[in-house]
Amino acid sequence: MLLSKIVLISCANGKKTGFNLVKDIDKESQLFKLSMDYGKKIADEIYILTSRYGLVKERDYTPSYNESASFRSEMENRLWSLEILEQLNNFTDIHEDEYIILADRSYYKNYIKFLKKVGTPFNNLSVEDKINFLREELDEGHGCKISYGEKLHILFNSMKRYNYNNLDEIPFTNGIYIVLDKKEKYKDMDRIVRIGTHDNDNKLIVRIKNHYKNGFKDSSFFRKNIGKSILSYNEHYYLYIWNINFNDKVNESKYAELRDMEVESTLEEKISNYMKERFEFVCFEVEDVKERHRLEEGLISTIYHDKDFESSDKWLGKYSPMDEIRDSKMWVSKGLDKAQLNEIEFRQVITLCLKSNEESEEFS
Repeated sequence: MLLSKIVLISCANGKKTGFNLVKDIDKESQLFKLSMDYGKKIADEIYILTSRYGLVKERDYTPSYNESASFRSEMENRLWSLEILEQLNNFTDIHEDEYIILADRSYYKNYIKFLKKVGTPFNNLSVEDKINFLREELDEGHGCKISYGEKLHILFNSMKRYNYNNLDEIPFTNGIYIVLDKKEKYKDMDRIVRIGTHDNDNKLIVRIKNHYKNGFKDSSFFRKNIGKSILSYNEHYYLYIWNINFNDKVNESKYAELRDMEVESTLEEKISNYMKERFEFVCFEVEDVKERHRLEEGLISTIYHDKDFESSDKWLGKYSPMDEIRDSKMWVSKGLDKAQLNEIEFRQVITLCLKSNEESEEFS
């Protein structure tokens, strides 16, 4: 099922006469106009929250009205909220869709708990701060706004790092890891070359060790892909055999006689040395597996689509036989065309990283 991003905007107090498009009712309101522009930039659908008519689709007609944004009583607000929730349930998927509410708290306080994925960027902001937030997000009057890709590099380069020697110091067992290559640069920072997570709970450290310390090629696609690039660079005959997954019992029985364990052992050592020499990890805690996978793919796609994200001429991945790795400039092959991080998810990543970094400092 295709999930949608929904923006809910409160109708301002502007007044017009006659029968007008909702999006034109409050055209005198700078905040409303900027909210609409922001909604069009990030959302699949936009709805207007009106105290008189409930939830109104952006393109729907409605009579203009002269009405305060406030509710006469808490009971009136609760009844109105029930109507909004019913309409949202009819028009959208309240359990799966993502909602960004550009409104004061009175416009969502009594139904927000029923929305599983929701952000309220206007929370506790003055009108001026709301306008400034929207202008910044819309990049009005700024020609050199820092991209999310650059912000993520700044964030991850500032966090506590882990390497071959201190993986057991990671103070949590569920989360996302980011691999930084000390010999690859993005704007003078160590470049992100892999983002990953784990399926089963409490396996973050185990997963990283499988890549970095205890693993072999059929337990780690990361290691396998580095090995492919080494073999491809050297035009080695063993590339075809290296691709075979010998964890599969059918493959093991069918191709066992093709294996050269001496070649594999030498290559595994080269992979380990390459990783030890170049890579360091940062991690942040994410408990829910569904959330882990969404943030993982969002991070990968955001980095991949950054126009300034490039590899050096000497990056080993350039020799990969896999188009996705050469194209992505990372040791990843999935998530490249998933939805990039939105504003809410980006702020969530920052919050999770700050919290995890504090835990790391306490642990050490």
